[in-house]
Amino acid sequence: MAGKRIVLTGASTGIGFATLRMLVAAGHEVTTLDIKDAPEGSAHHIHCDMADPASMDAAVAQLEGSYDGLGNIAGVPGSFGAELVFKVNVYGLRHLTDAMLAAGRLARGASIVNIASLAGMAWQRHLDRIAALDAAADFAAGVEVAQAYDGDGPAAYVLSKEWVVHYSQQLAGRLLNDGIRVNSVSPGPVLTPLFPYFEADAGAAQMAWFNEQVGRPGQPEDQAEVVSWLLAGPCGWLNGVDLPVDGGLQAGMRVGWVNTKSSPAAQARR
Repeated sequence: MAGKRIVLTGASTGIGFATLRMLVAAGHEVTTLDIKDAPEGSAHHIHCDMADPASMDAAVAQLEGSYDGLGNIAGVPGSFGAELVFKVNVYGLRHLTDAMLAAGRLARGASIVNIASLAGMAWQRHLDRIAALDAAADFAAGVEVAQAYDGDGPAAYVLSKEWVVHYSQQLAGRLLNDGIRVNSVSPGPVLTPLFPYFEADAGAAQMAWFNEQVGRPGQPEDQAEVVSWLLAGPCGWLNGVDLPVDGGLQAGMRVGWVNTKSSPAAQARR
């Protein structure tokens, strides 16, 4: 199979870096976009701030030719504050994707993969909140929405990941005639450099409880296996799907073999 050309955001650390390594090992050419320094293995690294539309536009302008995949992996936790969460996780992801599409940088047959989260599993209950985020027509309007948000950072994070799942499925329909597939991946707790921030948001006991339900915490490579397959593997008829990559945690919570009432968070609410 010929190597593909992939663009990855957030590839300098964590899930992004693990995905980069797997794609390169499989013979693919990866261009990385990150606010951090260039990761080892990147064919071309472009400094890019996902909270700044001018930075994203400049990054897209430096891309040459067409690409077979876009992995939107960059994201921030709730600890970073609601405004930045919405800027990066929602409006930055949307702006960069739209810019790539408008510039014709994604080839027919390309794959877009967006990182959502276990936190977004209840997205269908909050379509009104998701619609309110979507109502912002561009990044500047999105900043106004973010600044007007009256919840805290962790709540904004949950809503942002609910939005990612919904956006991915909507975009899959929009791009169907262009031959571009869109899917999302929803990790559970993953031991990346951001894990301590998520632990601070959810509570150490709650995060430990999540991991106990499935035997261990996730590793970046667990996510990268699925993300790299969606971007470059033989899965051309998989479209508009959110894949939970959490050791079965979401399934257990849905059907009951994980007793959510026993969690530290549930006990604290009682």
